[in-house]
This record gives sequence, C-alpha cells and structure tokens, in this order.
Amino acid sequence: MRTAIRHDQHPPRPLDPALALAGLALVGCLGPPLDSPVPVTVEVSRRYVAQNVRNQVDLLFLVDNSNSMDAMQVALTSKLGQFFKPFQDLAAQGTYADLNIGVITSDYGAGATGGTGCTPSGPQGGGDRARLQGVGRRAPPWCQRPRGANFLHYVFGPDGAAHSNLPAGQGLVDTFTCMASVGSDGCGFEHPLEAVRAALHDPIPDNQGSSPDDPGFLREDALLVVAFLTNEDDASAPPDTDVFDRTKVRQYGYEDSYSRQTRFAVMCGSPLAFPPYGDSNGPLAACVPAPNPDGEGPGKQYDVQRYIDFFTRPAREGGVKANPLDVMLVGIDAPEAPFQVMLANPSVAAGYPYRACDRLDEAHNPPCVPVLQHSCTGAAPDPSRPDFRPVFGDPAVRLNTVIRSVPQHQITSICADDYTPALADAARLIVTTLTGGCLATRFPRDGASGALRFDCTVEDQTVLDDGTRRVTDLPRCDPFMPGAAHAVTPCWMIAPADACKDLSPDGVGLVIDRGRDAGGRPIAAPPHTTALVTCATHPAG
Repeated sequence: MRTAIRHDQHPPRPLDPALALAGLALVGCLGPPLDSPVPVTVEVSRRYVAQNVRNQVDLLFLVDNSNSMDAMQVALTSKLGQFFKPFQDLAAQGTYADLNIGVITSDYGAGATGGTGCTPSGPQGGGDRARLQGVGRRAPPWCQRPRGANFLHYVFGPDGAAHSNLPAGQGLVDTFTCMASVGSDGCGFEHPLEAVRAALHDPIPDNQGSSPDDPGFLREDALLVVAFLTNEDDASAPPDTDVFDRTKVRQYGYEDSYSRQTRFAVMCGSPLAFPPYGDSNGPLAACVPAPNPDGEGPGKQYDVQRYIDFFTRPAREGGVKANPLDVMLVGIDAPEAPFQVMLANPSVAAGYPYRACDRLDEAHNPPCVPVLQHSCTGAAPDPSRPDFRPVFGDPAVRLNTVIRSVPQHQITSICADDYTPALADAARLIVTTLTGGCLATRFPRDGASGALRFDCTVEDQTVLDDGTRRVTDLPRCDPFMPGAAHAVTPCWMIAPADACKDLSPDGVGLVIDRGRDAGGRPIAAPPHTTALVTCATHPAG
C-alpha cells in the first residue's frame, strides 16, 4: 500500500498497459482470475467515487437571462420533470436524496459604467447580484416561492417528499419551473462565472437560511452541483473596468457582445493574439481564455484561474468545498469552435444568420461591424410558425475551460433539439455518486467464458485539515468477492448491486472493504475521502 502527501491537484495515474491487456476476470462477476487471459480491445476510464456517501446535494442553476434566451429557457423548463426521474427511481430503491435547489441569473452588472440594458457592477455586483430567485421575473402569475426561503429544499421519501418547503398546492416540478422562469431582460454582457462565485462565496442575505441555525443554500457536507444554461461565453469582469462603457468606441470598438466582451476575453493562434476588429477570414485556431493575472492584462475580463481555483482548491485555500472532488460542473452551452469573426449588421433578430457587409462602418444605421459567428444553431426558421424562436450559441471558450477543470463535469450543446438527454445525464451523474460507486462504463468480457474483466487500480484521495491531499493505493481484495474475510484491508472489489441496475451497463459498482472495528462495526473512510477508480473498459462503454 502506498501513501503519499500531495500539495497540488493529483492527476489520474495512467493504467498499466500490460495490466489492461492481461486482465483479471470474474466468472459470473465473482470468479477467480483466468489462467490464460485473452487480449481484448480496451480504453482507459476513470471514475471518482465518494466515500462515506451522503445524500445531500446542493444544486445551483445559473440561467442566462439576456435578451436572446427565450427559446432556451422554454426548452429547459419544459423538460425539468425529466431531471428528477433518476432521483425518483433511486428513491424507489430505498436511497433518498436530500436536495437544495437554487436559481440565479447571469445579470451581475457591467463594470464601472454599465452598458445598454445593464447596471454598473459596484462593489457588491449589479443587476440581480447573484441573489437566488424564489420566483423568476417571467413566471406565471400563479407561481409561489418556496416557503421560508428563496431556494427549494426537497427530501425524497418512499411516497414522494419526506420533507420539503414546497408552497401549498404547488408541486416539485412546478415550483422549480417558477424559479427558473427568469425572463430575458437582463444584461447582455453575461457574468455567469462571477455570479456563481458570488452566490456561493459572498454572504448574500437572500441566499441564507431563515434562522441562525439554518446554514442556508450551501451546506458544508453536501455535494455541490452547478449547472450553467447560457448561449454566450462568460464576460465576468472587475467592477471598475471601463470595457463596457458605451462612450469608449474609439478605444474598445462598437458596443456589442463581441467587441466589448469576447474580443478582450479570448486569444487565438500561435503566438496568441486577440481576435481581430474585422473579418477573421475563416475560423481562428487554438482559442483560449485571455490571461489577466492580478488584473495586469492583457485580457480585460477576470482571469479564469479565479474560478478554477474556487472550484478545484480545498476550502482552506479559498475553494468552495473542503474536498474539491465534492464539486460537479454541468454546462448546457455552445461548443468552443468554430470561432470565426465576420463583418455584418449586428441588429438581426437573435439567432438568425448575420448578413455580411463589406466595410467597417460604426456610425451609420445599420452599422457594419465585427460580429462573432454562432458555433451552433438549432432548427432553421419555419415561415409557417410566427412563434418560432431560434436556438443558437456562441463559442463558450472561457466557460467550458472552467467546467472542464473539475474532474466530474458534463457539457452538452444548447443547440440540441431536446434537453431531455442533457438533464437526465446530469441527474444520473449525481445519482451515481449518491449510490456510492455504480460504474457507468461497460467492461470487456472474456471471449471464452463471457465473464466480465475488471482490470483496475483504485486509490483513496483524502483532503487533510491543512489542505494537502493524501493519496493511498488500495490493493485488490483477496478473495475477490463480497462477504468474504479479507486478510488486508482496506481493499477493493467490483460486484453486482441492485442500485446499479439502471446506472451501470453491467449492473456493477465499486465496493471498498475497510475492515471492522473492535465492536464489529464497518470502519468508515477518513473524512473528505474520494476513491479514484481507473479501469480498462470496453470502447463502447
């Protein structure tokens, strides 16, 4: 057994190629290793499995409320029922999730001066100031906010809710829909990353509990899941910036989301350079967030490391959670590429194609200025449907960089025809954590016996009180079956589990036997421990 102390993020260790090909098989999932393993085509899969599993989950939804988001908000709220189905299925198996659900908007103001449709940011932010939305601005008139708070608290039970703060006569899906119906009159310079950081970091009264004993939305021992729904990239900037000042056309260009937002937030190519204030003559390559460490530039927006540190560092070092592996980030947004600039009239209806023009002209009506091409679009307009609202997204370079920085993340396209798969997959990602180890990958099988082949390494990652990370390799249990007496503990095995039937293609989950204390009780994992499982899996998994 190896134990090491790490002061930095611990990267997943590559699986030994020889081990991946040699294989350890289970006959009927529980048998001994084969004497003559048959090589199979595999790929490496990694899965983080929370130990000392808790049933508490804090879900924060960031919903873009800029003026192009009507169609995407409708697509989200019409499918919210699908999001809860995996939790309901889990409850039917006897595991009851305890959820806090909150909604905030992307409107956090726009720098020192504000901008068209935007308030100044100010020291505590502007716009909606990262306050939880008990009832969204565009909610139907019958909507009621959750009782006693601006967030929803719902504990599943055998027959629905064991406890909740739902208002009288209003169900779970309807209440969440009321909260998420935030409208589309917010600031067009979206600050999703800064709004989320403020909501989880700052003592905002609307986000707190109803009494001194109530921790409010963010609970210390809960899994934290942040889901972003936005069709533009992040523009989070310091409150004293003048980049959004509508009078600074000569300095920063035309006042729109490309010239004032993306152009100073992203750099492309080699060497890195800001995208042009003009036609890029095709897609630009290798676009990344523009650096701005300590506000020294060259970017005008906050350096994204501000948010990566917040989500990936332990609380002792300024992170949001004591164990950063208790954070999941989910994006329903646009792909980072293609990233292309063209000259066009920016005033076309949201989501419709831009009309190219020949020469930069900021002063005339209509103007001819640089615009950012959409990186994805939905269905084409239908002239027979006057209510048609196009779905589109612009390259989310900054936002997706932050989302991908956490080990447990998911990104799906905001231009999808149906958000059901995105919501269901996000819920399953959460539920697999609550079940304590269901492995959502398909394992290879032995060609002769058909037995599953579990070629894995497992390690404990424990965040200590001083913020350092202790990494401990765990041996494979011998014998490799549940219920057996194991000479060395802790040890790991993979076995069938009823709770994994709908969450794992093979119906299996990780089991770690940590031994028993003098009283015969199972020994728990150390606090703030997560197991990293690295396995050879079937390419179709």
